[in-house]
Amino acid sequence: MLFLLLLFFLINVYGFKISILKSNVRNTIKNIRFGFVKNILQFNKYTNKEEKINQKSIEIYNKNCDKFLNLAYNPTLEGPNDRGQLTWYPIGFSNDFSDIPKRVTIRDINYVVWKDSHNYYGLRDCCSHQGSSFIGGNTLKNTISCPYHGYVFNGENGELNEIPKLKHIPSCKQNITCFKVIQQGDVIYLNTVPLTNEIIKYQLDEDSIFTEPEYFLPDHRAVYLSEDFDHYAKFVSVNSLDICHIGFVHTFGNKKSPNPITNSKVLQINDTDHHYKIIYEYKAGENSLVNKIYNYDNITVENEYILPHTTVARVKFGSLSSTIITHALPISKFKTKLFVKAYRNYWSYDLNKTGINLCYPFENMVNYIGDKITFNTMYETLKQDKAIVDNIDKTDYESMHGKFSIAYDMFSNHYKSMYKKFYEPGEFFI
Repeated sequence: MLFLLLLFFLINVYGFKISILKSNVRNTIKNIRFGFVKNILQFNKYTNKEEKINQKSIEIYNKNCDKFLNLAYNPTLEGPNDRGQLTWYPIGFSNDFSDIPKRVTIRDINYVVWKDSHNYYGLRDCCSHQGSSFIGGNTLKNTISCPYHGYVFNGENGELNEIPKLKHIPSCKQNITCFKVIQQGDVIYLNTVPLTNEIIKYQLDEDSIFTEPEYFLPDHRAVYLSEDFDHYAKFVSVNSLDICHIGFVHTFGNKKSPNPITNSKVLQINDTDHHYKIIYEYKAGENSLVNKIYNYDNITVENEYILPHTTVARVKFGSLSSTIITHALPISKFKTKLFVKAYRNYWSYDLNKTGINLCYPFENMVNYIGDKITFNTMYETLKQDKAIVDNIDKTDYESMHGKFSIAYDMFSNHYKSMYKKFYEPGEFFI
């Protein structure tokens, strides 16, 4: 009997303790669960906050991308490029093109260009049938045939005109992307905005293309050159705008006084969009033509750029001038072709001029000798530039652009800034 009472007592006592223990365990588990959930909620709150911040950053980035379009790799008729004024690229001189198809590469994309007696035509150099190049194909007026299977395409709209000996049902899949190609002055330009409809062709405004005033002056004579560079097109153009390298890179420069005597502010020219200019007073080098032959100590240098890749360097001494026009074509990441025109209004004679002819009968000889000297001088100048530009560091953005600037880098820095705004938005990539 006593044993049973003792057993009953122990069961109740320990049962109470066990129930307390169970209750504590339940409360502990509940607290753990609540704390875990609370922590999750707090974590989610912070995560959502981070996501909102990240989303905001993305929205700001996208907004900036909308504002500053990447016209290098996504050419569209939007914002500042509403007339295609920022997507015209020089692809050669007028005598470089004929009815024979010629390949042109812009930023790793291949185009095929040809002309008839009146117009130029441009298509993606990739047949819609099997991807073949059109190089080696035949042209007839505004049409071109693929050398692989003979399919004939219309150069005005990219449509498939004919499959040899086979009827076909027209389809948009058969079409090839078409581009506007025009001649402005003696330079041929291609606009990288695709002609997806007839309206776009008329929206692309060729009048927005800059043509140097020297082209229209009969007393200015030009020679034509081109040079391949192994670097990013922007830096090829920057080199043309760099005033201080002349004294050290070029034989006609002034190493003793490499910096300008004075310079103006950066001026905006209103003839075309995105045309800027700066004016320097510069001391001519001892070995320069200006000093040795014409005996001028000081010269005026007018530097200009027009986006994306046109530069002007106009040297004035007395009533004479020498003008260098450059057009850089970005072929690929580190491949650029530079087209150069070198004008002069000395050592030349306008063959169409009427009146007293002091050069008779040696007009052609004067022009020939002047052309030869100018060509050779520019040829050496381009080789000297190439030796420097090709070896500018290519590993990262900061190294390529340099870590500091001086006052006389103002104009080239202005160009870099404007170029980045329209062709390198957001994080830099080439």
